[in-house]
Amino acid sequence: MIEPVIRFFKSFDFFKSFILTLSILISLFFAWQFNRYDIGMGLIIGMFACAPADIAGGRRHRIIGLLVANFFTILATLIINLTAFNLLLLIPVLGILVFAISIISVFGFRASLVSFAGLLAIVFSFAHPQSGMELMLHLAMIGLGGLWYLLFSLLSHHLADKNHTSQLMAECMALTSQYLRVKAQMTFLRDDDSKELQNELFELQTQLNEKHETLREILLVSRQNFGLSNFAKRQVLIFIELIDILELAVANLAGKHDERLFAQDDGKYFNSFSKLAFEIVDRLDYFSRTIGSRKPLNVSQTLNDLLDKANEEIRAYTRSDTSAVVRENVLHLQNKYDYLHKLVQRLEVIENVMNNLYNRNQVLLRGKYSSRFITQQDYDLKNLVENISLKSPIFRHSLRLAVTILVGLIVGAIFPFQNSYWILLTIIVIMRPGYSLTKQRSKQRIYGTLIGAAIAVVVVLITQNFYVYGVLAGVTFLMAFALVQRNYKSSAIFITLSIVFIYAIIQPDVLSVIRFRVIDTLTGAALAIAANTFLWPSWESLSIKEFITETIEANMLYLKEINNYYHHKNDTDPSYKLSRKNAFLAIGNLNAAFQRMAQEPKSQQKNLSNMYEVVTLNHTFLSLAAALGTYIHNHKTTEASRYFEMYIAGICENLDIALRTVKQEYVHDHETEAKVEEAQQYLEKQYHKLIDESNQGIADESSNVLVTPEIQEIRLISEQLKWMYSISDNLKKVVGAKGV
Repeated sequence: MIEPVIRFFKSFDFFKSFILTLSILISLFFAWQFNRYDIGMGLIIGMFACAPADIAGGRRHRIIGLLVANFFTILATLIINLTAFNLLLLIPVLGILVFAISIISVFGFRASLVSFAGLLAIVFSFAHPQSGMELMLHLAMIGLGGLWYLLFSLLSHHLADKNHTSQLMAECMALTSQYLRVKAQMTFLRDDDSKELQNELFELQTQLNEKHETLREILLVSRQNFGLSNFAKRQVLIFIELIDILELAVANLAGKHDERLFAQDDGKYFNSFSKLAFEIVDRLDYFSRTIGSRKPLNVSQTLNDLLDKANEEIRAYTRSDTSAVVRENVLHLQNKYDYLHKLVQRLEVIENVMNNLYNRNQVLLRGKYSSRFITQQDYDLKNLVENISLKSPIFRHSLRLAVTILVGLIVGAIFPFQNSYWILLTIIVIMRPGYSLTKQRSKQRIYGTLIGAAIAVVVVLITQNFYVYGVLAGVTFLMAFALVQRNYKSSAIFITLSIVFIYAIIQPDVLSVIRFRVIDTLTGAALAIAANTFLWPSWESLSIKEFITETIEANMLYLKEINNYYHHKNDTDPSYKLSRKNAFLAIGNLNAAFQRMAQEPKSQQKNLSNMYEVVTLNHTFLSLAAALGTYIHNHKTTEASRYFEMYIAGICENLDIALRTVKQEYVHDHETEAKVEEAQQYLEKQYHKLIDESNQGIADESSNVLVTPEIQEIRLISEQLKWMYSISDNLKKVVGAKGV
């Protein structure tokens, strides 16, 4: 219980919140010294508006993002203050301004946070209207506050970059460990809800994709622009191993064979396999808690001992019989052993690198194609123009947000709200392009506000000491900003507390402030939910086809690159790993889209069961492709035959038909089933030929090997191809007959 708290206080989120809080306190101190609170307020707005745009990534992107956020903060403040005196002028200007700033989000996540800075500035302009020279001074202080935060942030980032990257790496390790744990539960434990575990895998893969993208940008952009220190090179090596571990885990698809061998074994033969799987999980989790601590890792022989025991269990089982059933089981056990062995090898590499993480010795890091692994954001204005359409979710969100802000402004003007701009603040914080996320954040905001208000009432009734309020305001603000990305409901509690305590210092009727805070939040949340429900709603059923299309295309390209690698085994060509990365990202995006769809109103969950089937089929296909790819990548293999090519062509044909069906294009089925059947018969014939040779060797006592590498190769590859063809055929039928 104590360890997560310690890790939170060492986290980058807390560090960034500390920077912002310290910056605000310094500006308040100078404002108090010179009795110029107007100057202090401008500085605070400049810093507070820019802070959300200070996210992880390359230094150049971070600087540009903060400067643009500062510019939009100044521009939005200027426009609102110049038009605030005339309601008839303000309403159209406000609507256009909110729409224009919000639609910048089409340029990606960083752009959306820059947009958020401008929207915050709009709200703050209503809280502190200015005019004349006061306005000019206010704008100058906002600009200075933004630059102050930028400089403070760059300095602190420079001092804490190692810790920040280590923290991200630790989070990535912890998520990977959890992914392996769920996989182990599905493989080795009985009586588990497989659908629930599958959904957990979907969610974990989405989170891992996000973490991988952040680490790629930090590590590879830095390498591209400035070169890497030996410390950073070692972090890249760890990151590469984590990517490979995820591929191995994705490739480990639990099935009926696992249930028959492990869940019903009762520890008679294969007890070490389960222990080994969960020991790997615990070891990686231990790495996640240790990285960055500079302490040497605990030495453990448990993994190697369990590997030896698992290997001996296979040998003992092999000696028990020479029947076809035992041979099939041994093949499966050998594949499972290879999977666990590869995981242990990856952990040994990570352990070795972590033990030398702060070593100054030179590290050789190959890979001149690193820039190709970075997801580049397209900032072309053509991208903005293409989104000026009701078909674009961002366009609809921008339009919806503009209308909702105007309604919130009018409601605040008509009814006697104490601080009506709180309604606007609630709207811009809660509203998201999708219904499900807006609903989720609305609930979290409401619960957080109610809990925070209740705590504030208790504190106010206990004490009326302004110094206590001041300290509590600072501490709660620090916690609120630190938790905003980790736990929004908890953040909302601290936001409410900090606002109440700030007002308690300057306004005697604190209970009135608390009451109106709750009313304003409820009003803003109600408007946000109503807008997302009735104003140009962006239901996932309207856009999920795009994610399905991208996933099928990515899976097909990944399979083609596996085929190419099987023929050439070229480790210097990054095409295989690039296609793997894109396939993982695509399935993660599809998983996230389906989860959002499942949280929408029942009336909008069109073909939900069919969508789940499509998601599951794509996920299974990716697992099978990864299994085929990892085997070919990690084993010495024979030359690929033309029958392998026939199988791959048949699978790709099915995927192409499914793809065209989703796109509602003309589909012509080339009837590849006969060729695939011919290929399967050939592979079966070769398999049985190798078995006969093995049996003959055992009979002649010239060999006692039940499963040779050649038998393992042809069996695994033929089974994976057969299964992939079946999955691709089912996918073709599902999208064709049931529709998506």
